[in-house]
Amino acid sequence: MWNARRLPRTARTRPSLASRPARTRVSRRRLKGGSLSGTYHIREGGREFVRKDVSLVENREFGFQRWYSQLKRLQRFSVQFPDVFPNVLGFGRDRDTAYFDIEFVENAVTAHEFVTATADHAAIERMFRSLVKAMTRLHSVRFASSPEAIDLYIYEEVERKLALCEGNPAFDRFASFESIIFNGVELPPLSRRMAEYKRLAREHYQEKTECFTHGNLTLENVLYVPQDDRIVFVDPYEENVIDSTLNEYSQILQSSNAYYEVYNIGCPRVHSNRIDHTVARNPGLDHFNHLFLKWLAERLDASAAISVRLLEVSQFMRMLPFKMEIDESKMALFYALGSYLFDRLARDVVSASHHGGLDPVIALGVNAPAFHGVSA
Repeated sequence: MWNARRLPRTARTRPSLASRPARTRVSRRRLKGGSLSGTYHIREGGREFVRKDVSLVENREFGFQRWYSQLKRLQRFSVQFPDVFPNVLGFGRDRDTAYFDIEFVENAVTAHEFVTATADHAAIERMFRSLVKAMTRLHSVRFASSPEAIDLYIYEEVERKLALCEGNPAFDRFASFESIIFNGVELPPLSRRMAEYKRLAREHYQEKTECFTHGNLTLENVLYVPQDDRIVFVDPYEENVIDSTLNEYSQILQSSNAYYEVYNIGCPRVHSNRIDHTVARNPGLDHFNHLFLKWLAERLDASAAISVRLLEVSQFMRMLPFKMEIDESKMALFYALGSYLFDRLARDVVSASHHGGLDPVIALGVNAPAFHGVSA
């Protein structure tokens, strides 16, 4: 977990921790975060900071390029939105590794850790209000866009990500089935429903503006300091094609609605076209999700709500090449979970068309039953 003491912007790191004089005591503790990069809490003398490093040689497209985009976004946003993003203290190269250092936020936990560790609804609601306030501040800077951008987004973030996994024997084997079974539910894989996915996106995505965004706004990338009721955004992401509030909302739903961080723990069981990975329901996470879905239903029309759910599906497709590099069973898991999310959405759309049409509450699945594989 990231705790942060605010350090002056003039602070700079030196090229290598290994080259410090012997009298300087250095401690280094690995933190969560980063599929192909390392994140560390470092104490050096009287200083504390967080270092994120990445190989300059291996997996550059999904490692270094993503790391670099985070650095550039952090540099800009820490100036434009002080106290919402951590200061960048320095960056450089240590042999075959690139690194940047940011301030360490004192007494912070991730938003996911906070909501899953408490049953105090009032505390979760307080954190939720602070998150909305920070998001609103960031999203207030807007600029023109085009609804047709969704075609480019789907090509880059869904179709191309699936194509990058092709050739991997584990992916090819799993994706070749006409149906897959996710936690006991049989459904078509998304790769066999791309025409339907694109049709719904073109019908419902109507955004003509974009805005400044975090770019990877899962709950594990939000820090919360309960004592100060402070939100800090970490690990932003540049390569989103569409910088839309709807995309940001879908990333929060990826955590709270689809249980991404919970599913990411443990080892799924993959056999033939079947994948099983049951997880326990969390009351705090469910309360946060209920708050967020209600908040969205009050602000979005039905088409925007459907767009958010389509984008939620895409979040699981765009991560597949990263998962392929580190854990093929997680690649299969999140491919199946994304396929399951789309199947639920498609069924909701069909059902609503037979019962008077969609409204935001139905389109968002506010009152939908729990996911299969999430036990009480």
